[in-house]
Amino acid sequence: MKILQDGDCAIYMIGGGGMGVSHPTDAHIYLVDGGTEAALIDAGSGIQPEWMLNNIREDGIPAEKIRHILLTHSHWDHARGCAWWQRETGAQIHGHPLACDVVERADWSHSHIARRGAVSEPAATHRRLAEGSQIQIGQLELHTVYTPGHSPDSISFFTQFGDRKVLFSGDTVFAEGGHGTLSAATDFKQFLESVRKLAALKVDVLLPSHKHFVLSRADRHIALLEKKLSSTWTRMDYNRVPFFPTWWLEHDETLYNDALNTHEER
Repeated sequence: MKILQDGDCAIYMIGGGGMGVSHPTDAHIYLVDGGTEAALIDAGSGIQPEWMLNNIREDGIPAEKIRHILLTHSHWDHARGCAWWQRETGAQIHGHPLACDVVERADWSHSHIARRGAVSEPAATHRRLAEGSQIQIGQLELHTVYTPGHSPDSISFFTQFGDRKVLFSGDTVFAEGGHGTLSAATDFKQFLESVRKLAALKVDVLLPSHKHFVLSRADRHIALLEKKLSSTWTRMDYNRVPFFPTWWLEHDETLYNDALNTHEER
């Protein structure tokens, strides 16, 4: 599903379990087409990844054009699919050093599906990214912004896309001032600093890893989260919604069978 185009460059959503674009356990997965080559932003859960491959083919993009996988962080709904995509396309995997360690060890033992017996596969990583690292994808240059908070290995990717500033924010910030899962172990001061960095970019387009994306005035959405984190709280709500893999797993146990069958077919 094409989201944006500028000349020979385009951005597609090729996965997203909460939106019914791919398997329910996938985070949003984007394909960045820089004209001569392409990159995936995250790799999904690794459960029925052929669904996303079919989406790419329907968009007229050959799989061999995908030369890079850029990880926003290592949570299983974002990165467990790395091995499958690397095997299918030969793509190089880039991420924060902690995320690369997880991918190379296939260390998703804490995940829901691992506890049900689903086996994960490791993948080789190519480049360990730091604040300010630049990745060239054809005609497009993506910049790394280190944004710890949701996880210690969270990074966001920023690019100038024609006359619009585009941010792939992972689970750091969602539309309407939302954010990914947090816990009592979260360093909220660090998280606030991450959001402030993103707010300072004044982006036009926000492409997060869950819920809906925003194609104009996206800076207003990030500003809402900055305001929330800068204030005081009198309550905390515990809930999950159908945009997250955990919600689907809790409401449809047959999805665990999908995970087991995906491994058996390899």
